[in-house]
Amino acid sequence: MRWGLVPFWDKSEKPKIAPINAKSEEITAKPMFRQAVQKRRCLVPADGFFEWKRLSEDLKQPYLIGLADSRPFYFAGIFEPGNETRPATVALLTTRPNALMEAIHTRMPVILNGESAKAWLRAGPLSPDELGRLTSPFPAEQMHAVPVSKLVNNPRNDSADLLVPNRIDQLPI
Repeated sequence: MRWGLVPFWDKSEKPKIAPINAKSEEITAKPMFRQAVQKRRCLVPADGFFEWKRLSEDLKQPYLIGLADSRPFYFAGIFEPGNETRPATVALLTTRPNALMEAIHTRMPVILNGESAKAWLRAGPLSPDELGRLTSPFPAEQMHAVPVSKLVNNPRNDSADLLVPNRIDQLPI
């Protein structure tokens, strides 16, 4: 699958829009996402994600965020099948931040595990109540955030050193 959801009705070779995220609170109201959330839900496995905290107008600190016990988890996703001109596409759902994420960013991905992951994949439509429950913020007390190097911003950088704690505001000048 390719990042960036292209709606099923867009048959163009080069789509004009292909969002990588969808706000869970608005997903049933937006025609682009409405059908996918009811018929084409998926899970994206992960063991962490990066988010940047704005320290000043021109300085951001990246954080590695994951579960406190380092277990893998899933992001809630929606997808559209591929066609003759492109592969299947996917977007992740986001939600309001929990207490941990609130200090870093205004949104967070919808994180699922165990029974919530199974419920997300269950065939058939989700009721508004069930959708709201599944897309609520993951408990902050079960997560951790570690400041890391700005080198995480370049996909060519690929080493374990990227995960070493590194606070920008504590670096020698």
